[in-house]
Amino acid sequence: MSDPTPDPSAPAGQTAAGDFIDATDNFGRRVRLSRDEYRSRVLPEMIKAHGNDPAQLAQVIMQGLQHGFARDLVQAANRLAAVDSDPERALSLLSVVQRDAGDPDAARFSLDDLLQKRPESVGARIGLAMLAQREGDDARAEELLEAALDRDPNHPDAVHGWLQVRLKDRGEDGTRAELEQLVARPNAWRAELWLARLDLQQSESAKAAARYRKLLAQDEPSPDVLLMAATDLVNAGQQELVAELVAPRFVPGRDHPNVGIALLHHLLATKEVVEGTELLHQMHVHYGHVVGEQLNPFTAEFDRLRLAELPAVEMPEQPRIGMYKFEWPGFCSALADPQWLLPQKQNGHKQVLFVTLSFEGQPPAPDAAGNQEDYGRITRAVPMFLAEQTWLATPHRGSVAIPMTEQGGWALMGRPWPIEQIVAQLGDTERKSSLIVTGTLRVDADRRRIELVVDDAATGQRVGEVAAEGQAEELGAMLLQLQEQLWPVLGGPEEKRPPVGDEAFWQRYADGLGQHAALIVTRSGAMPVDRLYGERYIVQWLQATALAEPRWQPGFWTFASALCLLHEMNSKVPLEHARIVGEIFRQSPSDSPFAKLGILPLRAVGLEAQWQARRAEIVNAAGGDPGYMGWLERVEGAGSA
Repeated sequence: MSDPTPDPSAPAGQTAAGDFIDATDNFGRRVRLSRDEYRSRVLPEMIKAHGNDPAQLAQVIMQGLQHGFARDLVQAANRLAAVDSDPERALSLLSVVQRDAGDPDAARFSLDDLLQKRPESVGARIGLAMLAQREGDDARAEELLEAALDRDPNHPDAVHGWLQVRLKDRGEDGTRAELEQLVARPNAWRAELWLARLDLQQSESAKAAARYRKLLAQDEPSPDVLLMAATDLVNAGQQELVAELVAPRFVPGRDHPNVGIALLHHLLATKEVVEGTELLHQMHVHYGHVVGEQLNPFTAEFDRLRLAELPAVEMPEQPRIGMYKFEWPGFCSALADPQWLLPQKQNGHKQVLFVTLSFEGQPPAPDAAGNQEDYGRITRAVPMFLAEQTWLATPHRGSVAIPMTEQGGWALMGRPWPIEQIVAQLGDTERKSSLIVTGTLRVDADRRRIELVVDDAATGQRVGEVAAEGQAEELGAMLLQLQEQLWPVLGGPEEKRPPVGDEAFWQRYADGLGQHAALIVTRSGAMPVDRLYGERYIVQWLQATALAEPRWQPGFWTFASALCLLHEMNSKVPLEHARIVGEIFRQSPSDSPFAKLGILPLRAVGLEAQWQARRAEIVNAAGGDPGYMGWLERVEGAGSA
């Protein structure tokens, strides 16, 4: 994985938090670096990597300036001036670095040099005006800005600088007069946007609309027109004007993402669920790696609106409860039964059936409903985690039984399911080789206690009991403790833990398994598809979990399974992960399980061509394994059907 890069789309004030810098890596993940780490390690490596690429080097310098590292960029900016064929870009950036590093004389020298090379340079005049303003020479600053506006009346820094200087003593009362003077200049249009904003602030929406219509009717309006119109109209609550002027013109992937975010706010305010859901999908496809965190709240809001439109589900006073059984680890779902992924079990192995935990305790107010949902997920996550570990790390097979209502919803049980009823549902052969694990999640304020009991289905005898307890944030430690205690009861080694991952990872991973279970049962028809909530959150959670601990390969398989499950349900969400899946596949060695599985997640995200490009090397690395080759033949045949 390459070093993280600060997000260039976010303003400096939004990317730095205290002593940390938020950045993105090759997978589009947000990572938080200390300022010292970024300054001492990341920034020098980025400068070195792009030292011969002027465009990339300029981007690195601008990012560094956003975070206040001007003093560390002087050498890089001088390097840019030496290799860049565009003196406007190179010398303008050099002057900013020098100015912010505390050397105004050097900055002035660079700008004078730019004027020598480009006598009509607007940027040079703006830079010199800013230096003059810093030194208190407002008259000189105004003179230089006047000259800049004569050459480009729409340069954003020139317009902004002019207003700063002219309104310094007059205050905001003179804003309209100054803007009208700017608009009167030949070919000027940017000040018209500021006037439209002022109109909206003064409840003159008709005047603002007329200005926007005129500006947007230009042959090739600047992208800034749509951006400023969108944000100002949405902030002013002018929904009809947003629908008329902005919505028909926005093109995802071409226009600034903030236009799309403004439209999402508009569609949420007008409760246009279908249009909002589609736009949100397009935003994730085109901008998810840049503004994903800003998009996330819209997923919940549009899901809530969608679910609110569905007919209420009538629940009887005593609903009928049945069991949904997971025979295989969750990651096998929608991956065409990849038994070559699983360790082979010897004759005489047992099936260990983990039943969803019952729940005892009351969620603390005022978040009872939300906590109830969290506790329900824990009751599923614990058996899903232990069953998967049983498959992967013991001689036995692990399976899970989850109670569900007849109407298609999770059933949170107030007491463990009676062993006799579970055993009665097993066939004769299955009963002879099964161990049943039931248990309870007990909640007492911030404390959690999980108790498990193991019974032999054949003899009806209790085999053992284990327990773990801790705070809410200690679930990962509790899971590992339960696994250590449980393995000897199942006939395995003592102190058995997963080979990688810390307690925080396993808490997050188990939570992901509980969420993944919802996709499995929905795809099977046990839950109605139209009532699935937060599918995007589920996939994002699984993706982030897998990338947090790359050594645990089943995390990537579960992520792939989620994409394939949603693809089978005709969801568009998998397409939003094409960039990430493609990068994971590219980095996966040809003999790795993810590379071998690659055809399915790549197909789900619309990148099957990447599979075809590597197919020969992956098949060669498989060495003719009959289990894998048979699986691949089935998968490729299904894809061509």
